[in-house]
Amino acid sequence: MSQSQVVGNFGAAPGINIQAFIDLTLLNCNLKGVYQYQVIEGKSEEKEKETKTKILVMPTDAEPQSMTLLELIDEINSIIKSFGGGDPVSEDSMKGTLESMGLKSIAEISVQIRQLFIYVDKSSIEGRTKPCEYAFNFVILNPVKPDQSLKLFHIKSLGLAVYNTDRKKIIERMQLENIDELLA
Repeated sequence: MSQSQVVGNFGAAPGINIQAFIDLTLLNCNLKGVYQYQVIEGKSEEKEKETKTKILVMPTDAEPQSMTLLELIDEINSIIKSFGGGDPVSEDSMKGTLESMGLKSIAEISVQIRQLFIYVDKSSIEGRTKPCEYAFNFVILNPVKPDQSLKLFHIKSLGLAVYNTDRKKIIERMQLENIDELLA
């Protein structure tokens, strides 16, 4: 989609319009980030001027990409370092938990980031600001083989999703299970 199509789609209103955008890769996931700022003049003296700020971060690749757990740890540590430090994530801190799930070789574990989505829509007019929407979803792709005490279970996949959006395109990419549909 060209930049002029984007402007045409969100409606170029009279007033000030600023847009910044970036295409980047984070955690082996190709993302598009867009920052949009608008000042919309009131159409009459009774209507006040409105400033709108929108921020969107979402994947651009059609299929989620995977990476090894070691690559993920390196990426996370780079992010921690870039944002002023803090304790780095270490392989040793994860080994105990992973070994209890039968994932003995940390170097062979692959992780797929299925969704990384943030949407913020703020207005200067009270009551027009919408809640921040987000979604993060990852899956461990390796077969999970728990230790002897949990041999009763055969775990085929393991993942985590944290989200507060109901946008169809975002939810579809996460490949979530719907409990109500499973029970139907």
